[in-house]
Amino acid sequence: MNALRSRIAHGWSIAWKQPFAVIALFIYHLAWGVLLYKLIQSVVLPLLHRYPGEVLPREAVQLFWIEGQFQLMKTDLLQPYLWWALGLLALRMVLHPVLNAGVLYSLHNRDLNAGYRFVEGVRRLSVPFFSLYVLQLLMTLAPLYWLLPYAAGQYTKHSSYLSYGKALLLPLVFFILWIFLLQLLFLFLQIAKTAGRSSLYALIFVVRHLPAIVAAGAAVAALALLISAAVMASSYLWAGFLALIGYQAYRLIQMFFKVWAIGTQYALWLEKA
Repeated sequence: MNALRSRIAHGWSIAWKQPFAVIALFIYHLAWGVLLYKLIQSVVLPLLHRYPGEVLPREAVQLFWIEGQFQLMKTDLLQPYLWWALGLLALRMVLHPVLNAGVLYSLHNRDLNAGYRFVEGVRRLSVPFFSLYVLQLLMTLAPLYWLLPYAAGQYTKHSSYLSYGKALLLPLVFFILWIFLLQLLFLFLQIAKTAGRSSLYALIFVVRHLPAIVAAGAAVAALALLISAAVMASSYLWAGFLALIGYQAYRLIQMFFKVWAIGTQYALWLEKA
């Protein structure tokens, strides 16, 4: 327990010395959120303006839904939005490993200038990190090959959503655990790549120190979950402008927690490697 507290404290110290990385992640997520908001607003607002509402008779509402279904099924109305969604997904797949490259290189080269080491990490490690990210994504989606047919089969066997949810509970728990372990594994593959070590070395390291790795990851995740619960609870108490300010501050804290989680595992790497 003392070793776990020491690693978490060391990870906090590492993250605290990475303000450039935290702010870069915050700006990225803020810009991404604004982009998605504007895109959804451009689609939803015109539909809301055309919605009949309660003033017109019920037949007008039914006609609205029938017309919408016809346009979706018989026209190419949805096609531009699908292309937009695929384009944004591809952009996010490219930017996610790029940012991770900047963060991890910053953690490994703390003696360099903050902005320089982040950009240098992007330049040096983006390509190998992108390859790891694609592999991680494929391994993350692989269980769905069995899970989706199982979920479809269970749907026909249960008469209520409660019993259906109980049948899916254990597979979903294993799927979430699988995703969590994959994230930790590929984080150490990225750390090894940053440190100039081989992937085989990283795999052996993870196998040897898996309990400590999982404990550190779960501890920081639990702290982040507590902060999230506190922010959500406060939004019900202080609605309006104060809630908006609190939510934006929480987004910055959330990015710090992300760097803290990486820093904690990096502290374990420095201790054991």
